[in-house]
Amino acid sequence: MTTIPLSTPAQVGATVRGARTRAGITQTELASRAGVSRRWLIALEAGNGQRAELGKVLDTLDAVGLALSATDGASRPNPLAELLDDL
Repeated sequence: MTTIPLSTPAQVGATVRGARTRAGITQTELASRAGVSRRWLIALEAGNGQRAELGKVLDTLDAVGLALSATDGASRPNPLAELLDDL
């Protein structure tokens, strides 16, 4: 299982778009599976989901085989610290 840290609407949108294209499904098909409009999905994939309803986001993630999980922010890798450690 791959974990992708998501901290912005643009990252969520790009992740959904990537999963959808890898699955070979259209925006119309994914919107139907997730119970959202194609217009809503287009906005989400474009990173314009700042006010997107959480339930719809979860349904969309589920429809492309993704799940949302939360981690303690302190346990997230710090790329800058890792880079400095390598020096």
